[in-house]
Amino acid sequence: MDMAYCRFVYKLGRQHTFNTTITILLISSVLLSISLIIYTPQIAQITDHLSHIRYFYYITAILTLDTLLAIPYVSLRVEKKILQFLLIKFLQAFTNVFFSFILLYFPCCLISIEHSIYSCFNITIALNTLDAVFIANLLSNIATLGFLLPQFKGFRLIWNSNTVQMMWAYGSTFFFTTLFARIGEILPRLLFRRLIPSNFYATSTKEEILGSFGISSKLMLFITLGIHAFKYAAEPFFFANADRKNATKLYGQVMYLFILAACISLLLFSLNIKWIAKIIIPNTYYRNTVDTVPYLAFWHIVLGIYYNISVAFKLSNNPRYNTWINAFGSLVILVMSLLLIPIWGHWGCVYAYISGATAMTLLGYYIGQKCYPIQYHKKAFLLLLFTFLAIGKISLWPERFAFLGLGWAYLFLNITILVVFSIMGMVWYKFYE
Repeated sequence: MDMAYCRFVYKLGRQHTFNTTITILLISSVLLSISLIIYTPQIAQITDHLSHIRYFYYITAILTLDTLLAIPYVSLRVEKKILQFLLIKFLQAFTNVFFSFILLYFPCCLISIEHSIYSCFNITIALNTLDAVFIANLLSNIATLGFLLPQFKGFRLIWNSNTVQMMWAYGSTFFFTTLFARIGEILPRLLFRRLIPSNFYATSTKEEILGSFGISSKLMLFITLGIHAFKYAAEPFFFANADRKNATKLYGQVMYLFILAACISLLLFSLNIKWIAKIIIPNTYYRNTVDTVPYLAFWHIVLGIYYNISVAFKLSNNPRYNTWINAFGSLVILVMSLLLIPIWGHWGCVYAYISGATAMTLLGYYIGQKCYPIQYHKKAFLLLLFTFLAIGKISLWPERFAFLGLGWAYLFLNITILVVFSIMGMVWYKFYE
């Protein structure tokens, strides 16, 4: 519904649009949450998670809060309160990391939650590291809702049939797009427990690996924040320049610059991942899956490229293609998870994510060029492929320059990457100008 908010806010007014949108989301979220809670036992039985049924309740609560946070965030963008928007986004990420740290490194906190659950519901439960990841996510969303409360000033429940019908017709397409994207993101982690045998890992249980996998993904914070910042800035830019004669060339340039910046960030991130992980995750027990993080960051970058490509569907008034492509991506992730997780464990999750994002990008490019042809620079995609091939080995590069001293080796390689990509950016600028 955030797209519907952007579409109608100038026509209907900020307060009326905000009230209507939040009313729609509250009603739909409550109905969906009730349905999920009612059918959770059946879903848990089908996925063989009856002993961990609480995970589905976590996901339901997190999705509900995510839905309610979307409109206050988009209202900040529309009102051009960029600094406030970025600050709250940062605080959301920071509180997530903070609560994860507290729950994982101070077991007394999880024990306190267990006692509270027993006192309130008379249920005995043993919380683990995966519970800590879910609870941290839930607490950070609650804290973020508190940060965004000023945006709810003047809110009241309203229902205007004509407005609701108009906004729902426009926003429902994007709702299903987001739904399929979320399903694709959650599927591998849900299937992991079912597909991996108990003795798959020699020194850890599958629950411990899954918890470590969730903690390691927190290291992508700055990569994902950068991609989200681009998304929030790009959409108004795309629509504002749609009537320009050279719009398609301009969009191609934006794509190239996005890939260039993403490759620089990913290479620097992959090069420094070892010492970053030691600072953020000091306990080696939770660093079992750190080597997957650059590839997870690459997955997010490929999704960012698809987001660029999907603008063709919005500008040509064909948003339904975006929904179907996201559904197709979720299907690819499902199939690849079923095939790869039993063989490669948590690496199967990583490859499933990358496969789904790549399939979406290729299909989106093919259909998008038919709907709204954009002059993309093919060399950018070759640069992305080179970066993907490099991230697996780049963390070993400092050892090859150990004769300089480890600190100087890191400094030399970081500067080299920045200089090489800066030269490439300047050459491109002169060539296309």
